[in-house]
Amino acid sequence: MLSALRKTLAGICLLTAVAIAPSVASAAEGALDTFRTSHTKVSSLLASRADTSALQTEVDNLLDYHALAVESLGGAAQFPKRCEPRCDELETLLARLIRENYLRRLRSDKDHKVTFVGEEKRPRGVRVQTTVEYVKEGRPVVVEVDYLMHEVDGRWQVRDIITDGVSLARNYKYEFNQILKQDGIDGLIARLESKLALVAKKD
Repeated sequence: MLSALRKTLAGICLLTAVAIAPSVASAAEGALDTFRTSHTKVSSLLASRADTSALQTEVDNLLDYHALAVESLGGAAQFPKRCEPRCDELETLLARLIRENYLRRLRSDKDHKVTFVGEEKRPRGVRVQTTVEYVKEGRPVVVEVDYLMHEVDGRWQVRDIITDGVSLARNYKYEFNQILKQDGIDGLIARLESKLALVAKKD
């Protein structure tokens, strides 16, 4: 559904988000601190080959699926207009797709070094800045990955991931807009279901 470049960038940011996914933590701890202190826990889960449910819990604690769904359809004012009467179904499918991509890449790519650069306060939350180092075709690669985080029920969650300037939420917004214009909400949901089926076959 995404272009080849967008797929690559989205894949990197999905993987790195899992690699530093936080457990539930108080917003008072700070967004960057939550990322840093949670890294050890997730690393331990990986080392112990934790089951899918444990890893899924960490992913769900990290991502604000509702915020991602709303942004992907143009914001709070547009969301209900564009997805009714299937908004809940759309949100559930999108959450499943993002989660499955996290878990699939988590198991297939492990040699990534995450460096926490800093955090920047924004009107709507905090931008956590990181770099990710890995080797591709024998060459070192460094990618900048920023996480836009906000407080949800007393804890920090990610509402967008920006990889080398490419926003995950904006990618979805562009892609979904094209599908909605041609096929409406039924067509978009059908595309998400097909995408989930493809991800399942790869596992």
